[in-house]
Amino acid sequence: MLRELTIENVAVIEKASIDFKNGFTCLTGETGAGKSIIIDSINAIMGDRVSRDIIRTGAQKASIVAVFEDLNQQIIRTAQEYDIDISDECIVSRIISAEGKNSARINGMPVPVNVIRAVFSEAINIHGQHDNQSLLDSTKHLSILDSFGTDQIVFKVYSEIYDDYCDVNKKIKELASLEKSKQEDLELLQFQVDEIYNADLSEEEETSLNEQKKLIKNSENILSALNGAYQMLSGGDEFAGAVSALQEAEGEVSSVAEYSEKMSGISETLIDISEKAQDVMYEIRNMIDDFDFNPEMIDEIEERLDTYYKLKRKYGGSVEAVLDYYNKAVEKLDNIEFAQEKLEQLKKQRSEILAKLEIQAQKLTDERIKQFNMMAGEIQKALEFLNMPFVKLSLNIEDKEYSADGKDQLEFYIVTNKGENPKPLAKIASGGELSRIMLAIKSVLAEKQVTDTMIFDEIDAGVSGSASLKIGRLLRQTAQNRQVLCVTHSPQIAAFADTHLYIEKQTKGDATFTNVRQLDTKQRTEEIARIISGENITETAMQNALEMLTNAQNS
Repeated sequence: MLRELTIENVAVIEKASIDFKNGFTCLTGETGAGKSIIIDSINAIMGDRVSRDIIRTGAQKASIVAVFEDLNQQIIRTAQEYDIDISDECIVSRIISAEGKNSARINGMPVPVNVIRAVFSEAINIHGQHDNQSLLDSTKHLSILDSFGTDQIVFKVYSEIYDDYCDVNKKIKELASLEKSKQEDLELLQFQVDEIYNADLSEEEETSLNEQKKLIKNSENILSALNGAYQMLSGGDEFAGAVSALQEAEGEVSSVAEYSEKMSGISETLIDISEKAQDVMYEIRNMIDDFDFNPEMIDEIEERLDTYYKLKRKYGGSVEAVLDYYNKAVEKLDNIEFAQEKLEQLKKQRSEILAKLEIQAQKLTDERIKQFNMMAGEIQKALEFLNMPFVKLSLNIEDKEYSADGKDQLEFYIVTNKGENPKPLAKIASGGELSRIMLAIKSVLAEKQVTDTMIFDEIDAGVSGSASLKIGRLLRQTAQNRQVLCVTHSPQIAAFADTHLYIEKQTKGDATFTNVRQLDTKQRTEEIARIISGENITETAMQNALEMLTNAQNS
């Protein structure tokens, strides 16, 4: 639940800290005092886009900080999906800079605004006057119905089949597109496949060719070095080689090795070294004997490497990339060559999926009709309580093309008076009726949702006094299991609140300020009297206000 809201330098509010209680809280005040600013600030905390125009004149930045308590597990789990660790208490902040640099934080950790929106989307449900108009948009009716409680298993199965249907349709379109340019693509792909295939490339050969190229280009130096090394090891007519010298040294030491373990060890070491030197000498001699690099081979190697270079330039920067291109080209060539056959297979597969989709879509439709009947019954009870006893809701449902949400194009129809025929909601409901219908829908949906806080911004617009009385009672009833905040101009609604917050505008010099304070019983009576009679509060208005407040609190 929203426990505290601190606003600094937002529009006319220099600084305001508001404590919100459980239950039903109303917010009242004069027009222009800043009630809408509080709602806008809560919207900002929920992740709405914020313009720097909201910054108070003369200030460099605006800040909004909200403290939430007793968060439900769904919000905590969603936060964990974004690697944000929160418990049942959390602080969310937004800072809007005059320079255009905005920041958002959850428990002090910087986060993108869209993360706040995702995490806290279920924390607060804000109902403004524009939401009443959303009832007139029939495209919103499906989401309203589904939020009441459409069976998620039925919907999940439909979604899985629909995804398969979309996938096979995509493949059919791709193959159909291939058919159109089949011949041109076929010739080009065949050329590319043949070119790479005939080149017979391999990373091992490329490496070997480069090594051979180096050996041939440096063959004289290599052979000279090998001959020199062999001569140093084997010796010649004028000097003994390293192998002979090591053997002689070993003979000298071995002649006295019996007198010392250390000399015996040296003798063994010299034997090992001389044997290894002799092995190296023979290996070098074999390399010299086998050294047969024909300088004329360089042209063949260069020509072969040029093939590698050209194909890598055309199809990728490496042999691996060229071979990968080849495999994809072969696959695409196969798709083109057998496109018609595959197309027929896919169309058959689509027909089979479509048959399943039709069955599951009908199950989804039947489920929605069932849920609507339940929802309509509960809404009609709420509307009867709100002085609309003859309202009957019905569902007009037609088929549309299959989409992610099913095949249902539906619209709520309504009868508000006896003897009338059902008509679209948009053509029959007045402003006051829309407010009550939306409130009834919200109160019914609230029992199905996990939202902890519900906010109603002027739900009383266009509603009579007697209906406002019922709205106030319904709001307090809804607040029994959650926090309900309501901005209102109705004394009847304000009287039912558990907590009454007053938003007042004050002028100091050339500046205007807004304060928010909680009213006690005496102050509540005065404020309700002001709403009843205006600025000139009469004794009769005070008596009416006190009676209204007493009756509401005792009902």
